[in-house]
Amino acid sequence: MEREIVLYSAALCGDCQNLKRYMDAQGMVYETRDIREHPEHARDLEKRTGKQGVPFLVIDGEWKRGYEPGKPFSEEFARQLLGND
Repeated sequence: MEREIVLYSAALCGDCQNLKRYMDAQGMVYETRDIREHPEHARDLEKRTGKQGVPFLVIDGEWKRGYEPGKPFSEEFARQLLGND
């Protein structure tokens, strides 16, 4: 069964681009919502999470932070986050 995944991101966000590359390599299907190109996505993200920090994911309706504060992107974190371990 395929999960519904929405990725809130921004083009200049390195962690966002790394997470996208990882998800693409895994063949995952997801919708991207760029918070810089579409301010309404930024407002929605802030309403739901209290900030506009990206990457942020909504997986089957559950909101999950797509980064580890203060740490660089890691595939290990992405695997755990997305349940690919």
